[in-house]
Amino acid sequence: MSGLKKVIKLRTVVSSSAGLAMATSCYLAGFQVAIITVGELAWISILIAGFLCLLSAACFSELTALYPTAAGIKLYIQNAFNEKSAISIAMFYVLGGATIVGAESYLLSSVLLETVGIIVNPLVDRFFWQVIFIFLVGLINYRGVKLTGRVQDFLTYLMLIFLICVGLYTFLVQGVDMGSALASPRPTAENVFMATAVGVFLFVGFEWVAPLAEETEDYRMVGKGMMLAIVLLSVTYSLFVTAMYSGLTEAQINSHTTIPHILFARNLFGAAGAAVFIFMSILASFTSFNSGVLNNSRFIYAMARGNILPRIFSRLHPDYATPWVAIVGLVIFSIVMSLFILITRQFLFVIVMAAALECFIYVVVALCVIRLRKKFPDQERAFRVPFGNLIPVLVIFVFSLLMVGMFADTTRDSMGNVLFANYWCAVAMVILAAVMILYATRVVPIFQKAAEARAQQRKKRRPPRQN
Repeated sequence: MSGLKKVIKLRTVVSSSAGLAMATSCYLAGFQVAIITVGELAWISILIAGFLCLLSAACFSELTALYPTAAGIKLYIQNAFNEKSAISIAMFYVLGGATIVGAESYLLSSVLLETVGIIVNPLVDRFFWQVIFIFLVGLINYRGVKLTGRVQDFLTYLMLIFLICVGLYTFLVQGVDMGSALASPRPTAENVFMATAVGVFLFVGFEWVAPLAEETEDYRMVGKGMMLAIVLLSVTYSLFVTAMYSGLTEAQINSHTTIPHILFARNLFGAAGAAVFIFMSILASFTSFNSGVLNNSRFIYAMARGNILPRIFSRLHPDYATPWVAIVGLVIFSIVMSLFILITRQFLFVIVMAAALECFIYVVVALCVIRLRKKFPDQERAFRVPFGNLIPVLVIFVFSLLMVGMFADTTRDSMGNVLFANYWCAVAMVILAAVMILYATRVVPIFQKAAEARAQQRKKRRPPRQN
């Protein structure tokens, strides 16, 4: 097989970008935004957060237009700075993207446990369901990008339509009292900023669609798809989160619940509504898993093709043209991470670290835009972020501030008890960064020398040219 197939359409780019962000945790994150902004005004912070992510998407769009390959992010950094930095950051990035699957699977099993009791207390039973979800997604991805894309399209657009319809129904039937939110105590600018910081994580993962650039019918679809996905998510979250908060009782709001969407559905539609929302939680996690495996596997494939990872990960299936070894590797890694999180219960630690890593990547990408414009001012760009360097500089400032603020915060449970200080996430990131630097400087040269040796062997086996 010569390479990946260019079969992905714009609708699948949008669904992949939006689908990775629409995980089970988005309900809880949206609820937290509403609490900080006094409920019915949550849409303000959500729209601001969406706008900030739109600025970051513009930076990704310019770079994807320059380097429309599955290993795009590695090439951005390599051409802007140097190869070792690119390898270290890219490996760190793919590790963070793969790790979050384990945390999300844990959250999904927790929703089931707290609502319908599908998952019982023994670890083996909970782990069984986590493995089933991960394995099913891996199988769909193994069978080809067309099947994966169709599944992703159906699930993502079903989720978007469902949440928008529920939001509109709540507005029309139950009504939403905006006046009470504007009454005392009014949200302060600090409340809005804090809620915006939380709201940004409703969109985290939208950029992971970039590795699909080689499989789109037109690589320019990637940038357009990211921006359309953020707009759709902004509208959907604004409607649904505002409706969800208005549909909860005061006691439920103050209970620090981890399943606000289930309580909201039960209040509005009864037991049948709660069952539907449990099913939608399953779809949310499935959609996020599917998009994560689809995009991560392409990035791993490209890294192996470039002799950054073992060459075996660059193998394509002869019938489906999918990077099947990369997919199998991701499935195994995700299962291991699910088991680790199940035993340690440190899913919040993983989520905070992954979110901080996303902020770091957004900063790096904005730096790459500025650096590449300076180094290659005349290079053709199918898309260029407007207003000079203003938007990249703003992205650098905002997401640096969010990352630092995240490390300075403290993660607590639903009862307000301290779980861990977030600065331990910074410590873990520094340690992992050091490991990735060692990998780039010690291990990668071994793969590169092996590739050179294989190339020399192929040259020797070629018959001499006849004059």
